[in-house]
Amino acid sequence: MNLLNLKNTLQTSLVIRLTFLFLLTTIIIWLLSVLTAAYISMVQKRQHIIEDLSVLSEMNIVLSNQRFEEAERDAKNLMYQCSLASEIHHNDIFPEVSRHLSVGPSNCTPTLNGEKHRLFLQSSDIDEKSFRRDSFILNHKNEISLLSTDNPSDYSTLQPLTRKSFPLYPTHAGFYWSEPEYINGKGWHASVAVADQQGVFFGVTVKLPDLITKSHLPLDDSIRVWLDQNNHLLPFSYIPQKIRTQLENVTLHDGWQQIPGFLILRTTLHGPGWSLVTLYPYGNLHNRILKIILQQIPFTLTALVLMTSAFCWLLHRSLAKPLWRFVDVINKTATAPLSTRLPEQRLDELDSIAGAFNQLLDTLQVQYDNLENKVAERTQALNEAKKRAEQANKRKSIHLTVISHELRTPMNGVLGAIELLQTTPLNIEQQGLADTARNCTLSLLAIINNLLDFSRIESGHFTLHMEETALLPLLDQAMQTIQGPAQSKKLSLRTFVGQHVPLYFHTDSIRLRQILVNLLGNAVKFT
Repeated sequence: MNLLNLKNTLQTSLVIRLTFLFLLTTIIIWLLSVLTAAYISMVQKRQHIIEDLSVLSEMNIVLSNQRFEEAERDAKNLMYQCSLASEIHHNDIFPEVSRHLSVGPSNCTPTLNGEKHRLFLQSSDIDEKSFRRDSFILNHKNEISLLSTDNPSDYSTLQPLTRKSFPLYPTHAGFYWSEPEYINGKGWHASVAVADQQGVFFGVTVKLPDLITKSHLPLDDSIRVWLDQNNHLLPFSYIPQKIRTQLENVTLHDGWQQIPGFLILRTTLHGPGWSLVTLYPYGNLHNRILKIILQQIPFTLTALVLMTSAFCWLLHRSLAKPLWRFVDVINKTATAPLSTRLPEQRLDELDSIAGAFNQLLDTLQVQYDNLENKVAERTQALNEAKKRAEQANKRKSIHLTVISHELRTPMNGVLGAIELLQTTPLNIEQQGLADTARNCTLSLLAIINNLLDFSRIESGHFTLHMEETALLPLLDQAMQTIQGPAQSKKLSLRTFVGQHVPLYFHTDSIRLRQILVNLLGNAVKFT
């Protein structure tokens, strides 16, 4: 019912229809603007996140590359210094901080070269780095000489390196990088070495920095993982199994790319050839955008309400009230005089409408005045014509009356002569002719009386003389009157009186005989 009332209101009110359409259009535009702003904000936020993550990743990569390159330089310098070193005696170094270890069947007594390498490490002047843990020299017999920077007096927790810890071929530029390993109490580390012509490995063990071992950074809600050269996750990359499965099923390349639910940035490091992969969840991006939208909606909604309220007020003041006034004036014009006019105080389309309507009223007023003048003229002409017709009719009636009186006098004389003739002795044939002449004279006298009666009818003085009348004699007189014309046209006349017709009734015999004679005369005339 409410929908039906709303539909009727929209169909009958232009202002309400315009207001409704404006509100609907404004709400649609507002929703589109909110969605557009949300989309633009999402694109901008996505770009900002990409830029921020790119900067953070670049900083991390630069720091990691710097440390890996320094480790490679240290390994290379260690080999170079060892090749230049002269004979080193045991008593030259005090105290003893290096160790010689052997893996396999020869782990009893160190060889001469092994002892030489141990003494060289103890006497080497390679700068101590905060990220470097050990220096080592590994020969082809898996004899290794170690110098630890963490705790030179305790080598019990060290896991000695072997040739199997390194790949068969250099990782890059002649350097061999081992897989990362975890030592209890020491953390994750990796080793880099360079080989001389005899196949002896000179290298250092690198502590993996904290920013590598952390997969989650709370500042940007991103997830960082490390991949080896074969795009396999390194052991210190801790991520949920679902994300791990997604990464294993995707072919990654350097730069930004997208997988379901995540933005991915992959960057390859120097040195071991590992890759740093940064994942940013789309859900976090959507949550940030939603938070921004929820913060903006109260202000935009308030602006929408204020704007629509102001427009509705202006529409009511500038359009609705003038239109309602116009309608009121137009409705009053139907019953009121045409002197009422619409106000013309505006400079817009409503003023043009008011001017056109007022001009129409002026034209109607002029035509109405002209019509009244013409009606008055026509009325006066009709009155004059009526008077002339009445005068002519009066003169006609007078003329008929005069003629009727003038004709009645000689007809009475003829009737009197015939009646006198009937008093004389006549044979049967003569008597019949005299009767016929007398009846015809009476009929002619009746016609003259009819003319006189017509003038009386027109003058309003006609009267009836009611009396008891016999029907059959009246019919005989009427038939006898038209017998002569009927015989001249060789017509036979017969009289039939119905069984239920009374033979005597109360009427004006003269007027009834006139009616019968007229009807029968017309019948004979047109037969």
